[in-house]
Amino acid sequence: MKYFILFFILFFSFHQNTWSKNVSTEFLIAKPHMQDSRFQETVIIMLYHNQKKGAAGLVINKPFKTISLNQLFINNNLNFPKNMGKKEVTLYWGGPVNPKQIFFIHSSDYKSKKFISSNKDFTVTQSSEILFDIAKNKGPKKYVILLGIAVWESGQLDFEIKQGSWRKIKSSYSMLFNKDSEIWKQFLHSQDI
Repeated sequence: MKYFILFFILFFSFHQNTWSKNVSTEFLIAKPHMQDSRFQETVIIMLYHNQKKGAAGLVINKPFKTISLNQLFINNNLNFPKNMGKKEVTLYWGGPVNPKQIFFIHSSDYKSKKFISSNKDFTVTQSSEILFDIAKNKGPKKYVILLGIAVWESGQLDFEIKQGSWRKIKSSYSMLFNKDSEIWKQFLHSQDI
């Protein structure tokens, strides 16, 4: 129940678009001895983290299914765009909360009108408009499609970091669209920038 309530708080807080030109991207890296099997070897891009609201982020390195765009439209009760090509996309596990909710992270060559956060390098959005543009080959050059989100109650993530489950780093966005299966190891051994 607490995750359900937290999701709605989180969802409504996302309707406030935030934009910054030169923000360093903050990542949460699971330490090798992570006890929670769902988060072992995960890399999470943080959407926010503060004492009052808690924290939220998206796991970016856990692909779990390849699916046709047709099926993705059907699963989300969306009408197909005309002249939709046959294309497959990889879906990523974004986190355990609300596993049917879709999030998109995409490169800045594509402009989203509605977004959760955006900077000069990438944008996070929930707008289905991007899905239509991907289907029509008018979408971004780089993108990640995620289902679900990781959320923590106020103070919970801070406690887990103190317990040694996570490492927080600021890094460039360059590894964000990296499809390399070794991304967790790369982040784990990287230095903050």
